[in-house]
Amino acid sequence: MKYLFQLRSKKYDRWSIIIQGSLFLFALIIIAKLFWVQIIQGADLKEKAKENRQSARDFSFRGEIVDRNGIRLAGDATLYDIYAHPQYYNKKINLDLMTSILAKPLNQSKKDIKEKLSHYNESTILIAKNVSMEVVEKGIRPEISKNQIRGLDFVKKNIRVYPQGNLASHILGYINSDANLAAGVEKTGQKNLVTKPSMKPVEYDGRGNIIYELNTNPKIVTAPLKGSKLSLTIDSAIQHTSETELKKMIAQTRADKGAVIVLNPRNGEILGFAVYPSYNPNKYNKVTASIVKNWALSDVYPPGSTFKILTIASALETGVITTNEKVLDTGKVKIQGWEIQNYDYYKRPYPGLIDLNYLFVHSSNIGSLKISLKIPPSKHYEMLKRFGIGQKTGIDLPGESAGIFPPPNTWSEVTHASMGYGYGIASTPIQIASAVAAIANKGVWVTPHVIKCQSEEEYLSKIKTRRVLSEKTAADLTRILAKSIEDSEATSGKIAKYRVAGKTGTSRKPNANGVGYSGGIYTSFAGFFPVKNPQVLIMAVIDSPKTGNSWGSTVAGPVFNAVATEVGRVLHLEPDKKDEEDKKQ
Repeated sequence: MKYLFQLRSKKYDRWSIIIQGSLFLFALIIIAKLFWVQIIQGADLKEKAKENRQSARDFSFRGEIVDRNGIRLAGDATLYDIYAHPQYYNKKINLDLMTSILAKPLNQSKKDIKEKLSHYNESTILIAKNVSMEVVEKGIRPEISKNQIRGLDFVKKNIRVYPQGNLASHILGYINSDANLAAGVEKTGQKNLVTKPSMKPVEYDGRGNIIYELNTNPKIVTAPLKGSKLSLTIDSAIQHTSETELKKMIAQTRADKGAVIVLNPRNGEILGFAVYPSYNPNKYNKVTASIVKNWALSDVYPPGSTFKILTIASALETGVITTNEKVLDTGKVKIQGWEIQNYDYYKRPYPGLIDLNYLFVHSSNIGSLKISLKIPPSKHYEMLKRFGIGQKTGIDLPGESAGIFPPPNTWSEVTHASMGYGYGIASTPIQIASAVAAIANKGVWVTPHVIKCQSEEEYLSKIKTRRVLSEKTAADLTRILAKSIEDSEATSGKIAKYRVAGKTGTSRKPNANGVGYSGGIYTSFAGFFPVKNPQVLIMAVIDSPKTGNSWGSTVAGPVFNAVATEVGRVLHLEPDKKDEEDKKQ
């Protein structure tokens, strides 16, 4: 008996040891696992848990675009696409109810809605696209929730909208994220517009509810993320006036196209940039690429007599002439077999010795070409390069052309002569505008731009400046240009309250293949004011007016006058001359 007890005791002790050992080993494994999870992998698992609680906020808005006064020009709007899933709703009970709920808010007939909902063999049915948030949230969802209807899916999306319609369309451009296409500042300002503000991530529980902390702002965490706001230099009032006056003149003269550029010569800010024909960015896909294109940046033209400003500026700066210069104007000359004459040759066949004032008043081609030939080609080329001819201005809009400006070693005598009055080269309107603006800015050229710089550091890094003329040359030329406007019989540049320095231009339109000229012309006017303290430059260009007596003074000039008068009022510019009524008193 005692032996049997000893056997059982030994057997018991063996099982006890096995069980205890197993429990100990199991406990050791658990401890090792806990050590591995909590100590070794603790930081990684904690981060993963945090990531699981943080839902990616992928629904975001592109930043707004506003003018210099904060007027909204572009922004995102939330829309919904509505789908039905027949497998989730009761055909007998829900069909009529769903039809009555959806028909009126979606502005569709009950018959059409019911017909769509009745496609039971389809898994997904499109009911409506691009439905406004107000219609969905106020007109449909409350009723769906109230009647506990299943099977409707509201897919939220955001689209780009341009609340001002056609206004500044060529500046704003458009955005098509699906096709990776963009134009205007939607393209050049892309980085700012999509940059989201940094904020503390929001955490969610297992049911998708926000885990609020002490400092959590409900408004911020529930609103969609929005890109940075982009402020433009454009003034909507000036832009509207520019577009209105341009459109009016084009309709009056049946012209092909036109542009008006309004800029501040001191800092290069563009206050208005009207391009015709215009388009509605909300419907950019309804127009051709030629209309969407900003031709005032991409297309080149012979600037004609407005270029005489740069010819005389170059001659004065290089010292080949003085402000008292007299030139023999014979009315016409022949150079290398090419006969060149003044536009008014038959009215004034032999003007004789003329001064610079006469040259500008009567737009003398002969006087200009003779002065052009006085400048050594290398120096002339260097001066025009300083003015930005033959190179991009660097404006913050896409599609800019450098123009056509051959090197001086290729110039013939007739080429050099024709440059004096705006032929032999081809420029863009923005090039001529920024070049003349340098004269208004005491001889300093500034990069034109439409995106407003938010700091001095940004301005210095983005905007380039260079001295083109001495202050004296710029002041002398300004005085001569202003006097020529006052002495001219034309009304171009003659506006109430302000003295204007400027010049008209009329040039023949080259054929598309570059050989010879078509029957069309370009008319233009470039001027700045007030002469006493220049603050605004306006460049107007009209392509191919089709009425009689079409010149820079009769087509582009009146556009300048109308826009300049309104700009002076909008900007509250200080007058530098008295009105005629004041003079009589």
